[in-house]
Amino acid sequence: MKRKILITVAIMLLAALLVTVLAACNKSYKQDALPDSPGADAAVVSNGGMAVIAGNYLYFINGYAGQDSDNEFGETVKGAIMRAPLENGVPNRDEVQTVVPKNVYNSNAESGLVIKKGYIYFTTPNDENNSDGNPKTDEMILMRSTLDGSYTETIAVFDNYEITYRVSENYIVYQKGTELRLIDLNDKFEDTLIESETGTVIFPDYSDSASSLDDVVFYTKSAADAYANHNEVWAYRAGGTAVKALDGLASYEGTVLPHPGGYSISLLNADFVGTDKVRLQYTKTDSGTNKLSTGVYSYTFDASFAFNAAAEVRYTKGVTYTALKFVDDSHILATDSDSIDMIYSVNGAWKRVTVVEAAATVMDVVKAGNTYSLMYLQSDVVKKLVFDFDSAVANPLTLQSNTSLFKGEYNSDWLGLDMIGGVLYYFNSDVLNNIYYLDLNKVDSRDVRTQAATRLGVFSDTDVIALLEADTETETESA
Repeated sequence: MKRKILITVAIMLLAALLVTVLAACNKSYKQDALPDSPGADAAVVSNGGMAVIAGNYLYFINGYAGQDSDNEFGETVKGAIMRAPLENGVPNRDEVQTVVPKNVYNSNAESGLVIKKGYIYFTTPNDENNSDGNPKTDEMILMRSTLDGSYTETIAVFDNYEITYRVSENYIVYQKGTELRLIDLNDKFEDTLIESETGTVIFPDYSDSASSLDDVVFYTKSAADAYANHNEVWAYRAGGTAVKALDGLASYEGTVLPHPGGYSISLLNADFVGTDKVRLQYTKTDSGTNKLSTGVYSYTFDASFAFNAAAEVRYTKGVTYTALKFVDDSHILATDSDSIDMIYSVNGAWKRVTVVEAAATVMDVVKAGNTYSLMYLQSDVVKKLVFDFDSAVANPLTLQSNTSLFKGEYNSDWLGLDMIGGVLYYFNSDVLNNIYYLDLNKVDSRDVRTQAATRLGVFSDTDVIALLEADTETETESA
């Protein structure tokens, strides 16, 4: 009898353990819904960073807490997702509300908050312990929450933070090592393999404008011949079938190839053109002695992903760049290791001129007629360069002004500076990595008072104690 009881107890314990394991794999969290939340069709601006606008609210990460900070649902403050209503383009810090009390964290600068169809997608460290009782914070959990914060659930658990991904309306496509995989958001988060041997994977930047191709991903593959000198570019739309968009040999006529071995293609980025096209940006080279094909190119695909070599655009010869910012079809701000250049078209020929003679990053550019307002980051300083550009004259660039708008200490361990509509957001490393904002539209470079940022985030109890201790130390040193 005792043996039967023990066996029954063991079975019950095993069943309970299995339920616990299954629950851990598909954890969900519920709380009261926040009122007046945006609907699933609310306009979304600036996906992918520390702050995203949905409807009339700014959703943001409440400071940088790091990988090993508190992460108990319902108790987490630092790193939590919060929101504030927008008034005249800036958040009202007096009406901040907590949406998801979890520590949002990643190590990839492209993996911040994403809002799609009424959900916020984010990553967080695993809040469970291993068999030794130590937190498994080296594991990354991909989650989503409703915009009102009432329901949060786990989508997938990964061994590390090396996963790169893109969220579309119905799917998440992600790269894990050389694999490209798909998560179906409408089918119990089913995970399937798309391609096992990818090279570089390019997820186009999230667009604020609607595009029918916003679920596309490009990736390179080696040619089937192990001794080939060319490679291939494939296009995959979430939920569909991968298509070979560009073959470094077969896509070109033999007479136009600078070398019979074909092209080696390196992907730079992709951006959306209108509502139904996507422009792939890449560099090419060949295996010839003189590398005659070396340069920067682009091709604009429609949904068929058919390639016509005659429609390929070549911007440079013998020169490559690391990033392109298209102002329009004839003017491109191109970045390399020591400058920002303007690539521009004159009567079908592409020329180049240096705009910023230093290592810098393009943040934003606005064109009005022949006048350009360029926001760029040089070292830790945000600058605004205003210049006229007339490609019809010998010296096309005329400088109007170059002023500094922001210089401050900010944490860039994960996300650096984020700018939405001229408002700058950042984790202030001078104030315990809390989130701050500065409206650059109101900055006067001659008045330092206008350059002072405002704290947006909420301090956790731990941060309050740290601030008090810091004040005490300062008073002691002064005495």
